[in-house]
Amino acid sequence: MAETPEQRSEQFATAAALSASAREWHKLQVAALAFVGLCGVLTGDNGTRLPMWLQSAAGVLALLALASAAIGLLLVAVVAWPLGVPTDLTAGARRLRAGVGFTCVAVGLTALSASSNWWPQSDADRPVQVSTDSGTACGPIVDSAAGWVDLEVEDTVLRVDLTSVTSLRAVKSC
Repeated sequence: MAETPEQRSEQFATAAALSASAREWHKLQVAALAFVGLCGVLTGDNGTRLPMWLQSAAGVLALLALASAAIGLLLVAVVAWPLGVPTDLTAGARRLRAGVGFTCVAVGLTALSASSNWWPQSDADRPVQVSTDSGTACGPIVDSAAGWVDLEVEDTVLRVDLTSVTSLRAVKSC
C-alpha cells in the first residue's frame, strides 16, 4: 500500500522532531562526558592513602563510566544526525532511550568511582612518643621492621631499637 503525501510529511515531521530531541540530549551528553573525564583526571589520593583494592575498583568504575558515556553518545548521535532519511522511527526512539540510559549509567558509575575518595583516613600519620633508657623522641613513624622503628624527628630519620623502648604511645602532636 502506497503512502499518501500527508503520511510522508507526517512521518518526516515526526523524524525531524525525534532528531531535534536527540540533538538536545546530545548537548547534555557532551556535558556528562566532560564530567566523567574531569572526574577521571581529578584525584584526591597520591596512591598511598587508599587500599589497593579500592584504588583498583575506582579505576575500573571510571573506565566503565567512560565507555558507557561513549556508547551513549554514539547512540544518540546516530539519531540526532542520521546518515539518510530515517525509515524506522521506532528503532530511532529506542536508540535515543538507550543512549540516554547509558549516559545515566555513566554518571552513576562516575559518582560511585569518585566516592572512593571519602575513604576514612588512617591514624598512621599521627606522631608517636618513644621513650628509651637514653631519652625520648617524638614524630611520625616512617618505617618499621622486626626489632626497630624509624621516626621522623626534626627532618631527620631516627632509628629506635625496640629492645631499648620503655614506653611507646600515640600523641596528638609533638
